[in-house]
Amino acid sequence: MTVSRRIRGNILAWSQDSCIGCYTCARNCPHGCIEIETSDRGEKGLIPAPCTQACPSHVDAARYIRCLSQDKPDEAVAVIREKIPFPSVCGYICAHSCESSCNRSLIDQPIAIRMLKRFAVDNDSGVWKQRSKRAPSSGKQVAVIGAGPAGLTAAYYLSKLCGHKVTVFEALPKPGGMMRYGIPEYRLPDKILTDNIREIEKTGVKILTDTRVDNPESLLREDFNAVFIAIGAHQAIELGIEGEDDPRILGGIDFLREVKLGKKIVLGNRVAVIGGGNSAMDSARTALRLGARDVSIIYRRTRAEMPASPEEIEEALDEGITILFLVAPTRVTGDNKCLKLECVRMKLGKEDASGRRRPEPIEGSDFVIELDNIISAIGQRPKLPEKFELDTGRGNTIQTDQDTLATACKGIFAGGDAVLGPATVIQAIAQGRQAAISIDKYLGGSGIIDETLALPEEITDRKGGPREGLRPKTSAIPHQQRLDSFDGVEIGWDKESALAETERCLQCDLTYEVEKYQLKGGSCIYCGLCVEACPFDALFMGYSYERGTYRFVEQTLSKEELLTPEVRKPSGYFRPEIEKTLPEQTLLINRDL
Repeated sequence: MTVSRRIRGNILAWSQDSCIGCYTCARNCPHGCIEIETSDRGEKGLIPAPCTQACPSHVDAARYIRCLSQDKPDEAVAVIREKIPFPSVCGYICAHSCESSCNRSLIDQPIAIRMLKRFAVDNDSGVWKQRSKRAPSSGKQVAVIGAGPAGLTAAYYLSKLCGHKVTVFEALPKPGGMMRYGIPEYRLPDKILTDNIREIEKTGVKILTDTRVDNPESLLREDFNAVFIAIGAHQAIELGIEGEDDPRILGGIDFLREVKLGKKIVLGNRVAVIGGGNSAMDSARTALRLGARDVSIIYRRTRAEMPASPEEIEEALDEGITILFLVAPTRVTGDNKCLKLECVRMKLGKEDASGRRRPEPIEGSDFVIELDNIISAIGQRPKLPEKFELDTGRGNTIQTDQDTLATACKGIFAGGDAVLGPATVIQAIAQGRQAAISIDKYLGGSGIIDETLALPEEITDRKGGPREGLRPKTSAIPHQQRLDSFDGVEIGWDKESALAETERCLQCDLTYEVEKYQLKGGSCIYCGLCVEACPFDALFMGYSYERGTYRFVEQTLSKEELLTPEVRKPSGYFRPEIEKTLPEQTLLINRDL
């Protein structure tokens, strides 16, 4: 007799009430033990899809993917536009946090939600405009400081759905904020952004460019009833090392902005970018396009800790950029010929406040890199004029009420990067929506900014499981064309690839009645993979004394035999709090085998 601490259990239990018939468990079973049949009776919305919940703006990805599967890209765009005014921008550059929560990743790879969004906007007929409505005038006026994603989103909803007269003040020559001046054109073509902004202006939003506001309270003393501050985070953070005041050392966000403004920037052949975020990747790839031939990125941690998007890292490496991991700059010296960047190699120690392991210098590992230019892209922060006189916190961010985004000054609200610090475009859009709701309520409105642009959906039949296989590959323009221009690198999918990807979707937002759920008990080894994979906790393992063998091929358990009795105790599989309460199990060896 051998004592076993197995906590997976040896009895599979299934809950009909929790199961939506998504076939995830069957796809994860290594022996093909699970067989499912669902009826064509489905009901939408009983369980919100994880992708929708993960999106800061709660765009209904599951539904617009279903529209695409029915060859309705225009309806897909209508679904997207119900939540955000920048569908094309997000189709090209969204950080797609939705994909990290996709249940399909439990089987192989998450659905390529961003690429499907791009396919939808690239094939939009504009049918959503026929159902678009504008609220009557409220007689109230709102000022928005900053024409970035947060400011323009708030302006859009306050004008279109709340009826307020909105004026946006932008210090730069064109609207768009970080979308225009922080994201290179090879990732987000100007035309794509301009088209989205033009639709916002059509709702009555007035945008004044080259207009700086130094005191938001002065706007309240004029004819405005409320002010929303969305100035972004446009100030580069210094390296904090000796010698960084050399004019050949540029700030990453400043560098990208100067390029987008069309200013002539002359770089040498050897350029190093300090940092590991998307701005660092953008700066390095932009330097290549400006003529630098030896571009490297210096990052003090490993690739696993890099905050940049994995695909952006891959694109940088593919274009010939070198990444030096576990290296930190300590000092800059040099002469008229070159800069000398003194560096030290690092090792990872204990975790810091960010949850990443803290880099620590290795004694005696100093070395020097000779360079023509250095670009500091370690982060950015908001730059507030002195007359703003608002409470600020860490990183010079504006302090607001978490729920309403109201500042301590009555009638003044703030959001986007000015509150969050450097964030993603979709997070800024979500802040703009939140601000529009709060400002409308402050002005006596309902705060309702929801709209229906898509046609009512007919629930499709679910016949069989989703398509097997991985994502279609994403294409890019030729390598040499990348380095010689700022042409868009990524090539959107064709119809065949997009439709194939929609067929991989589990449709987690739909529930279906399961008519048959059968387990081949003789083949099941009770490994627990199906339990672990189930997104809806419809499966778990019971426990009892274990047999020496499970292989009774003729044994088949039907749906009724698998139904979860209310009194059955779960096992501690992946649940340490339950494991402590379980008795030690024994494994009885069949001596006759």
